[in-house]
Amino acid sequence: MDPRLAQLLQKVSLYGTLAKYYEHIDPEKHMYFYNKHFLYETQLVQLYWQLYRENPNV
Repeated sequence: MDPRLAQLLQKVSLYGTLAKYYEHIDPEKHMYFYNKHFLYETQLVQLYWQLYRENPNV
């Protein structure tokens, strides 16, 4: 796996988990972590498709 993809997967998972944890505890923290989750999720999808276009057999 491409190391950039692995790093983004870790960040997406971490911030998604933190956003879910704070969802009903602290709405402000929830939104902070959710926005970070969404940012890295978007980067992950873009990188995935870029890598797929470069090598569709993977």
